Amino acid sequence: MNINKLGFLFIICNAILFSCSAIRRSNVVKKEDILQKSSDPLYQEIQKVGVEASKRNHVPGVAVAVIQNGKIAWIQCIGYADAASGKPVTAQTIFNIGSISKLVSSWGFMQLTEKKLITLDEPVNPTLTRWKLPSSPYDVSKVTLRRILSHTAGLSVHGYGGSEQGTPLMALEESLNGKTKRNGESVHLINEPGTQWKYSGGGYTLAQLLLEEKTKESFAGYMRENVFQPLGLAHTSYEWTEEMKANSSTAYDTLGNPVKNRIFTEQAAAGLQTTIADLAHFAELSITTDPKALNNVLNPETIHLMELPVVPLSNDGESGLGYRFMNFEGLRTIGHTGENIGWSAGMFLHLPTKSGLVVLTNGSKGDNVWYSVYMSWAKNNKGDTNPSLK
Repeated sequence: MNINKLGFLFIICNAILFSCSAIRRSNVVKKEDILQKSSDPLYQEIQKVGVEASKRNHVPGVAVAVIQNGKIAWIQCIGYADAASGKPVTAQTIFNIGSISKLVSSWGFMQLTEKKLITLDEPVNPTLTRWKLPSSPYDVSKVTLRRILSHTAGLSVHGYGGSEQGTPLMALEESLNGKTKRNGESVHLINEPGTQWKYSGGGYTLAQLLLEEKTKESFAGYMRENVFQPLGLAHTSYEWTEEMKANSSTAYDTLGNPVKNRIFTEQAAAGLQTTIADLAHFAELSITTDPKALNNVLNPETIHLMELPVVPLSNDGESGLGYRFMNFEGLRTIGHTGENIGWSAGMFLHLPTKSGLVVLTNGSKGDNVWYSVYMSWAKNNKGDTNPSLK
C-alpha cells in the first residue's frame, strides 16, 4: 500500500496513541498505570515527537521503552504493526532489530568463555574445521574473540542485506566465502588485527561459526536455550518461527510500502527478532547486572568487562565487547543501533545514571524516528546528569 493511501490512517495515528504502558515485564496494564505514566512530561513529549516523526518518515509503528534507575519505567506504543488492517503496535509486537543482533549475540559468545570453551585472546582460526580464514599478508593468528567482538580484528564485510522470507538460505560457510547477494565479499583480513577499529559484520558471522563448532549446536538453538529462555525472553528468536510470524509487525520501505521480512544466514550479525518488552528487559540487565535476574547466563563481572572500551578506537567508532560507544547530542552512551530493509532500532544505555532508551520501528526510515525520540530522551537525561559523568 502506498503511503498516500495511508493518509487517513496516519491522521488517526496522530490522534490516537496505542499505549502499552507497563510496570517491569507485566503484560497486565492497569488504568491507573496509564494515567500515571501519561502525566510524565517525557512520556508526553515522546508521544508527540514519535507520532510526528513517524508520519513524516512513512513509518507506521513505533515502540519505545524508557529505563530509569535501572528499571523499566514505562513502555509506549505508537501507531500500527500493520497499517492496512489497523493492527496496533503492542508490547508483544515482533520487530527485527538489525545490528542490535550483534550486541545480543555477544552474550552467547561471552558465555563460551565462561564455559572455558574458548578464551578471549586465543587465535580462533586453528580451532575451526568447517571453514577457516584464508591466508593473508596480515597475521591471521591475531584474530581473537576479543578483537572480533570489538571490531578490532581487521576483518571485512560491513553488513548484510539478507533475503526475502520464504527463499532458501545459504550455508554459513557459503556466506563466509562471499556468496551473499548484497556485496559478494568474503570474510577475510583487510588490515592487521589489533591496529584499528573497523566495523565488521563479517566478524560476527565468523563468531557464529565458532559458537556452532564449539557447542555442536545451531546458533539460534543455542541462544534460545542458553540465553533467551533463562533470561525470560520468551518472544525473542534468531529464527522466524510460526509464532514470531503471527505476532510480527509488517515491514515498510522508505515510501511506506510494505515489504517482505528479511531472513539471514548471518543471524548473529543481523537476524534477531524481538519485542520492546523483551529488549527493554535485556537493557535492564545490561544496566543492573542483577545476578538473580541473570540466572547464570553471564556473571555480572563479564558484563562489566563487555561494557568497557577496547583499544584501539578510531574516529569511526569505539566498542566494548558487543556494546558500542555512542555520543549523540553530547551524551556518551553504550548500546547499539540496527538497520535492515523495513526496520530500524536503537538501544542507548547511560550507565552513570542507570537510565536507558529502546526504540523499535517497522520502517526503513525509522532511524529518523528513533533519533527524534532519542533527542528528547537525551535532553531530559542530561538535565539530570552531573557534567563529569557525561
